[in-house]
Amino acid sequence: METDLVSRLEEAADRFVAPLRMNEGFDGQALLKLEEEIDRCGTAWRGAAHVPKRAALILAELHPAIEACAWLYEGDMRQRIQEAGVMVSEAVIAALD
Repeated sequence: METDLVSRLEEAADRFVAPLRMNEGFDGQALLKLEEEIDRCGTAWRGAAHVPKRAALILAELHPAIEACAWLYEGDMRQRIQEAGVMVSEAVIAALD
């Protein structure tokens, strides 16, 4: 089950970040799916002694990756992506708190 959770998290992260990185734009549905997967992981790991290393790396790299992608865009789109990065960061904190 743990491997499945991490795989789903990684897939959701890639589905949101990869198009940003490729300058293909912002996918709101992919962002929602990513937040759902972060919440799912938080629920599963709440009270656990550890978070799987691969998941910890994915979660730790999400905000910096999204922030870096934002600089590929201008104006309102850059701001929207930066706000999404903050929302993802807050979702990670809430899930693992």
